Amino acid sequence: MKIKRIRGSKMVRKKGIDNETDPYIPKKGLGSAGISVCKACKSVYHEKRWIHSTEVPQSVVAQREKKIVLCPACQKIRDKFAEGYVIIQGDFPKGHKEEIINLVRNKEEHAMHFNPLDRIIEIREKAGGMEVTTTTENLAQRIGQILEKSYDGEVEYKWSDDVKLARVVWKR
Repeated sequence: MKIKRIRGSKMVRKKGIDNETDPYIPKKGLGSAGISVCKACKSVYHEKRWIHSTEVPQSVVAQREKKIVLCPACQKIRDKFAEGYVIIQGDFPKGHKEEIINLVRNKEEHAMHFNPLDRIIEIREKAGGMEVTTTTENLAQRIGQILEKSYDGEVEYKWSDDVKLARVVWKR
């Protein structure tokens, strides 16, 4: 599926994210007894979803046993398993590298507020620009949107039909 959006046009449909096809999320969850805590990022698996440790009521933390695990996002970062690629191209990024990195990191922080599994795996320089790899398709899409909103340019979204993968190309 290929969806292209050029400055000034309206957003075309978004592809829904299906957690059932994510190989890092257990199909049956992590069990109902106690809570699970990620040993790397301290996110908590509670009531069938991952949340920040600050969002778990203290009464729940005190009453239940804790299981130490590695959350799906930390596993993907460890394995460098990306579900989203953002390619930043053109002459503009060369002169605004720090600005763009800060914008991308701020977007990650904002996304993590809602879902601690939305993370950046790596930001690296490539010939003619930069590449950002993400743990989810959604975060890659949001980074493309914020780049276009902040700096104009053209953004192109591509989703794979057979695997969980988004490729976002932003040019200016």
